Amino acid sequence: MKVVLEGKRFRLRTLVRADADTVYKYAKDPAISRYTFVPRPYPKKCAYDFIRRNHIKARKGLNIVLGIELKETGEIIGLVGLEQINKRSKNAELGYWLAKKYWGNGYICEAVRLTVKYGFRKMKLVRIYARVMHPNIASARLLEKVGFTYEGRMRKVTFKNGRWLDDLRYGMLREEFI
Repeated sequence: MKVVLEGKRFRLRTLVRADADTVYKYAKDPAISRYTFVPRPYPKKCAYDFIRRNHIKARKGLNIVLGIELKETGEIIGLVGLEQINKRSKNAELGYWLAKKYWGNGYICEAVRLTVKYGFRKMKLVRIYARVMHPNIASARLLEKVGFTYEGRMRKVTFKNGRWLDDLRYGMLREEFI
């Protein structure tokens, strides 16, 4: 399934094999893996495998992962997607990451909004949820800015880098989307 969503400065689009180089370039940064499930170290083979696996999952309707492609350069600077799609319950989990050098410029906020809009309007989802590894307060603030509601904290969910991290849970219902 090929998807393209147009933003002001970028487009969200289905990844292709040729994107593996730029996915690798940015995903290997320790700042990306710090609060995500991106493995560290991140060998180039991981980028190719990730793209291949996500094509398979997309064909099965299990997820939709899109590259954030700068219109000016055509470079993929991050990813955003809806995963764990449950067709029966009409919900999905939102996930995202953005190359560190692009943080603070509104890219991920716009990408999340476009993805949520696609989820509610095109996919007819009823609920989209997200998990934030605490203490990733920047990601929590982003979700709140976009309109997600804090739904609770699950203690010691993820063991990462030698310590337990809590999950902050956020959700948005279709009727709350503006």
